[in-house]
Amino acid sequence: MKALLNTAVDLCLLRLGPQHLPASPILLLTCVLLNLLVGVLMVTAVNMGLAQALAESLFEIAFMLGALYLALRVYNKLPRFNQTATALMLSGLLLGLFSLPLVSWNQRSQSLLSGMLLLLLIFWSIVVMGHILRHTFNIPLNAGIAVGVVYTLLSLNLTVLLFPVTI
Repeated sequence: MKALLNTAVDLCLLRLGPQHLPASPILLLTCVLLNLLVGVLMVTAVNMGLAQALAESLFEIAFMLGALYLALRVYNKLPRFNQTATALMLSGLLLGLFSLPLVSWNQRSQSLLSGMLLLLLIFWSIVVMGHILRHTFNIPLNAGIAVGVVYTLLSLNLTVLLFPVTI
């Protein structure tokens, strides 16, 4: 477990790329399930029901893995799927764990500081995604970050469209 945590930290600090992870379907499944758990916790922290939180989290994971699969297939790099998906899920898991207290804090206080810290964490997650995509597709970091921005905006818009927040 400690090795997995160290790997997640190194991914998020841009010290390791997805090629340093084993291409293990079991590790990928573990990361997906843990990511699902953190996603459900995060969405329920925003006062949504468990069923909607589960559906939204499942959609976000499926969308990410589906988009990755499609891109890897188009660029004939499908053998990199397990490692890249694991890297995205593992880094998302760690960043999601960091965001849980921030989301809760922001939900309770609506403070400028909590909002700014969440925004900073979102920016950093895009940089981490860009770093992982850089290694996966052999592209420059800025191109990976640009893809990360486009993906994040598309994912966010689809999620809001499919799972509207009712207050």
